[in-house]
Amino acid sequence: MKTIIKLAIAALLLTAAFQAGAAAFNNFQFEDAAQQRLLFDARATPDEVVAIVMKIAADYQIPLKEENIEVSNVAQDRIVQMHYDIDINLIPGVYKHKYTFTPKTSTRVLQGVGR
Repeated sequence: MKTIIKLAIAALLLTAAFQAGAAAFNNFQFEDAAQQRLLFDARATPDEVVAIVMKIAADYQIPLKEENIEVSNVAQDRIVQMHYDIDINLIPGVYKHKYTFTPKTSTRVLQGVGR
């Protein structure tokens, strides 16, 4: 009987770790895709940056809202900070946990020579 209980607890822990890991990995992929896309659109206006990030968020099924995206310029760096909440089903059908992800990306905006 003890073995069955230990196996059940191990299965619950593995399920929770898998669910949390899948959500974190999706966030990492979203953050990386946003970084790569903004790297090649360095001259985009802040409104264009928000539109780009929102499209990428939709592609990764991230529940991001426009008001949760902050675009700022510090010297030659463009910094994009975002945050969103997601419910992670740690134990599907039994236990959900709300987690806030705060992806951030920055790119160097270089001025072209002779422009």
